Amino acid sequence: MTKLKLPPSVRRVVEICRSLGFRVFLIGARALEFYGVVRHTADWDLAIDQPFTVEVRDRLTEALRSAGFAVQWRKWGLYVDAAGVHVDINYAPLILDSEFISRCREAEGVFIPSPEDLVILKLASGERKDVEDLKKLLRLPLDLTYLRRRAFQAGLDRELWKIWRRVHGTRL
Repeated sequence: MTKLKLPPSVRRVVEICRSLGFRVFLIGARALEFYGVVRHTADWDLAIDQPFTVEVRDRLTEALRSAGFAVQWRKWGLYVDAAGVHVDINYAPLILDSEFISRCREAEGVFIPSPEDLVILKLASGERKDVEDLKKLLRLPLDLTYLRRRAFQAGLDRELWKIWRRVHGTRL
């Protein structure tokens, strides 16, 4: 595992989210780095543990703008220009439940999902860059019982099996 180091502006965004009572999760390529899987990216992807209701969106927008950050609303959450650093704050992923949270590691005030849960998040995203991330993640030592169950729960088991077969040449 790699030590996490948040830039000061990202740390400030996290502090603001936490001051409003949200748990903050680091997802995306930056979370992969924690497990030694590196893909260069300019942005920081965060998720909070509450859905983006109008009230949540407005409270978060007001707090971030009051701190001097530029905020734009997007269909998936908030785009924040944090002193020149791009931060996306996403709504809570569907799999963010007590089991997901209990398997996270905490560093620098953010929760980092387990590698198995990062696999599920990447499968759910389905973007081309995520397939390459998945191939790297699936080479890590993983709790395969948990991974299979979570993939099935999310309806992503077929996608997992296809990518697993490409990586390992065997069935999962």
